[in-house]
Amino acid sequence: MAGTNPMGAVGGAGGGAGAGGSPEASIAQMEAAFNRAIETSAKVTTITTEKKAQLDAAKQRPQG
Repeated sequence: MAGTNPMGAVGGAGGGAGAGGSPEASIAQMEAAFNRAIETSAKVTTITTEKKAQLDAAKQRPQG
């Protein structure tokens, strides 16, 4: 198997760094994308939790 790419299809496309981009640059771009996704997910979780708490409070029967 001389001359084959050991990374298979994963490494064959060149990633988002463009032709001649370093692996470090590709990793940095992936890390940045993951960090943005984590931030967005945290915001969605916060908003969802707040909305569920409001809904739960609205569903409670008045005590008296």
